[in-house]
Amino acid sequence: MNRRGLTLLEMILAIGITATIGAAIASMMAAVSNGLTSRDDGRRTAVQLATTQVRLSAYIAPARCLLDKSDTAFAIWLNDARESGTVHASEIRWLTYDESNNTFVVKFVDFPDEWSQSMIDAADTECNGLTNYNSLLATLESSSLISEFDLVDSMESCSIWTDNLEPLSAKRICLRFSLNTSFGPSSDALVNESIRQHLPPQEQQ
Repeated sequence: MNRRGLTLLEMILAIGITATIGAAIASMMAAVSNGLTSRDDGRRTAVQLATTQVRLSAYIAPARCLLDKSDTAFAIWLNDARESGTVHASEIRWLTYDESNNTFVVKFVDFPDEWSQSMIDAADTECNGLTNYNSLLATLESSSLISEFDLVDSMESCSIWTDNLEPLSAKRICLRFSLNTSFGPSSDALVNESIRQHLPPQEQQ
C-alpha cells in the first residue's frame, strides 16, 4: 500500500511539476516572441523614419529656392528647366501634408501627351513677385493639369518652418513629423535640410 501510495504521489508530483515547467516555458516563449515582435516593429519604424527623411531631403536639397510656405505645406522652384532664370509653373513642386489621408503629397504640372510644344508654352505660366502660388495651383488643378503622388504615407503629424520668414530668402527648411506605426504614433523626427544652391529667380534676387 505504501509503495503504491508513494508511486501515486510521485505521479501526482511529477504531473504537477511537468505542468508548472510547461507553463513557465510557454510564458518564456510568449515573452521572447513579444520581444522579437517589438524589435522587428522598432526596426520597421526606424526604417520608415529614415526613408521619410531621405525622401523629403531629396526635394529640398537640390531646389533652387523656396517660393511659398504655410504650417503644413511649401512650394519650391525645383529647377530652371526652361533656362529662363524665371519660375515657370512646370518647374514648381508643391509639397503638402494631407491630414485627412495621413500622407505627404507632391503635386506638379503634367501637360497632356498630345499637346504640342506651342500649347505647352502657352499654358506654362511664368511667375513673378506678385504670383500667388496657392491660387496658381488651384487654377491648374481646375484645368486638370496637376498630377500628384504620395511621397510619404502613414504620416501622423507634420509642421514646417524655415530660417527666414521671407520664402525667397529662406535657405533652410525644417519639418517635424511623426508616423503611424503598429504601436501608435512614433516619436517626432526632424528633417533639417538646407537648399544647397540658393538661386532665386533673376528678377527677384
